[in-house]
Amino acid sequence: MQRGSAVLALLLLWGGGKATALAQGPSLTVAIAQEPATARVQTERLLADGKYVDLLRSGFPLRLHYRLELWRVRSIWFDQLVREATWDAVVRHDPLADDFVLLRSGGATTRYATSEDLEKALAIPYRVTLAPRGSGRFYFVCRLELTTLNDSDLQELSNWLRGEVSPAVSGSGSIGDALVRGAQRALVRIAGLPKLNLEGRSAEFRPGG
Repeated sequence: MQRGSAVLALLLLWGGGKATALAQGPSLTVAIAQEPATARVQTERLLADGKYVDLLRSGFPLRLHYRLELWRVRSIWFDQLVREATWDAVVRHDPLADDFVLLRSGGATTRYATSEDLEKALAIPYRVTLAPRGSGRFYFVCRLELTTLNDSDLQELSNWLRGEVSPAVSGSGSIGDALVRGAQRALVRIAGLPKLNLEGRSAEFRPGG
């Protein structure tokens, strides 16, 4: 009950604080790097208002899901999606060490003593290359979805980031287990935990230009 009361208090605080949010909130920018057809993706101030840090300390890990798309400009029809890339990161708080753990795609794990150090790490740009096909004008669009995980989601996603196939994916998990996981996800959604969606677009460029 103590954890439930703490979560409820956090939700009330989050809802009431939206009107007084910081003038400069979280942002996502996409720029053209010096390398050919390479996007520089950077997020800033993801933890600035403190609500996600409070959730982390209350036992709710965070998932950051990035989706980068390369688009070709077309003058008559809709612009054309050429290719895309996705990657993830998971953040959790370790109550025993009182630090924050960041797990990235590929299994790289780093620990940070403070939320300020964690936020600086989250602001380190990603450089992703998506080679265009053919000639013309192109641009990048990147979307970030930040969501709150439950314990089951965290375990499955952490295994996947390390290259391990989860029981649900491999088919060895039972239907009952899958129903439990679905119920847990539904409860997280019903609880109204905050969710963040950001989007950024680069300037247009020409291959080799």
